[in-house]
Amino acid sequence: MSLLAAETFSLQFDNRRRRRGKKGPSYPRRAYLCYQLTPQNGSTPTRGYFENEKNRHAEICFIDEIESMGLDKTQCYEVTCYLTWSPCPSCAQKLVAFAKAQDHLNLRIFASRLYYHWRRRYKEGLQLLWKSQIPVEVMGLPEFTDCWENFVDHGKPPPFNPSKKLQELGEASRSIKRRLEKIKILGVHVQGYYMGILCDAEA
Repeated sequence: MSLLAAETFSLQFDNRRRRRGKKGPSYPRRAYLCYQLTPQNGSTPTRGYFENEKNRHAEICFIDEIESMGLDKTQCYEVTCYLTWSPCPSCAQKLVAFAKAQDHLNLRIFASRLYYHWRRRYKEGLQLLWKSQIPVEVMGLPEFTDCWENFVDHGKPPPFNPSKKLQELGEASRSIKRRLEKIKILGVHVQGYYMGILCDAEA
C-alpha cells in the first residue's frame, strides 16, 4: 500500500482558514480520499488513497476501485473515507448510487473541509447523502489521528511536531462542524416543509 508523505498530509488536510493578504508560500488544496475497508468477519482491513485526476475526482477513483475488488456480497464491510474536501454534488449522487448497489457496505464519510458550502447545490449534495443513510461528518482529532497513523509514511521524522499539528487540526474543526450542523438542520427543515405541503394536498 502506498502512503502519503507527512508533508502532504500536513498541507492537504489542513483545515485552517486562509487569511487574505497573508504573506507566505501558497499551494493548491487538492482533493485526496483515504479509505479503509474492514470486513466484519475480523479480516485485515484494506487501505488506500486517491487524489483527483484530470477528469476524475478522487471519489470516482474510489468507487471504481471498490467495484473492481469483486467483494463477497454475502459479507458485510465497514468503509471509512477521509477526504480533504467534502464531495461535490455530482460525486454525492454517484456515491449514493454506489451505496445502493453495494448494500453490503456500510459507508461513512469524514471531510477535513467543506467544499463550496455556501452554494445551494453543494448543500443539497450533502443533504442527499444524509437522506440516503450515508453519514457525512467533519474530521475531528480522532479522525485526523487515525488518518495520520494509518495513511502516512513514518519512515523519516516530519518537518513539524505531529502532536501539535493534530491538536491544531482538531481545534480548527470545531467551527467547520458547526457550519455542517447548520446545513443539516436546513435540510431537515426543507424536507419537513415539503412533507407538510404533500400532506395538505392529500387531505
